[in-house]
Amino acid sequence: MRKDSVRFFEKNGYCIINLFNSNQISDLKELIVNKMNYLAKDLGFNLKSKDIKKYHKFKISDETHSLLTKHSTRNFLLSSKIRKKIILNKKILKIIKKYWGHTKFKIKWVGSLSADPLKQNFTGFRIVRPKRVSEKDVGGEHLDLHYGGQVHKNAYKALVTIWCPLEGFSEKFSLRISPKSHLTKHSVQAVSKQKKYVSRVFKKNYINKFFFHRPRLKKGQVIFFHPNLIHGESFNFGKQTRVSIDLRIFNEKL
Repeated sequence: MRKDSVRFFEKNGYCIINLFNSNQISDLKELIVNKMNYLAKDLGFNLKSKDIKKYHKFKISDETHSLLTKHSTRNFLLSSKIRKKIILNKKILKIIKKYWGHTKFKIKWVGSLSADPLKQNFTGFRIVRPKRVSEKDVGGEHLDLHYGGQVHKNAYKALVTIWCPLEGFSEKFSLRISPKSHLTKHSVQAVSKQKKYVSRVFKKNYINKFFFHRPRLKKGQVIFFHPNLIHGESFNFGKQTRVSIDLRIFNEKL
């Protein structure tokens, strides 16, 4: 991680941070598998942590897949050890101190269109099969600024996001982001009117104006990014299932 991470974040809208170790990545995968097995326990679904990258090879109905990955339930409570790694990370604290003027934050999960979608100390997981298997597992380009399905016009300091891959780390798997797009004031008119995704996605003719990049990550590295940074439609071009978590860091003083 470069020493000028604050300036890089301010200029590009994201930066790469070393956050978790190998054991913690394994622990997170185990928590995801436990939640998936619980969600589909009545259907006889039973997945092992070591097999999660082979998820796309299992004979799973569309109904079961939908049950395992729908917005309102694909989340779990973070352990105290994982929360501590985030809360005490010097790079994270340094960036939000410069960005917000303080380091008071809470980790919350936003995965519902309900009136009160925030769950403290929870994170959401994503299971994305290879594109050749399914093209339905990814959402379109959007901003995390528009969390909960609402368009938040001036909430630039409301939150930041951490995207962490647990399986799949190269450019074929990584999050698709548009560097420096956080510097643009994106018009609400460019947002597509749809209810398919929790986030409000942009119209394609607007997205075509921006450059996109997919960073190569190492195990334990994460992408830390601005809420006004365009990202999404991150198809899995690899040969195994991509598994990742989304951590939302909310400004406690707003």
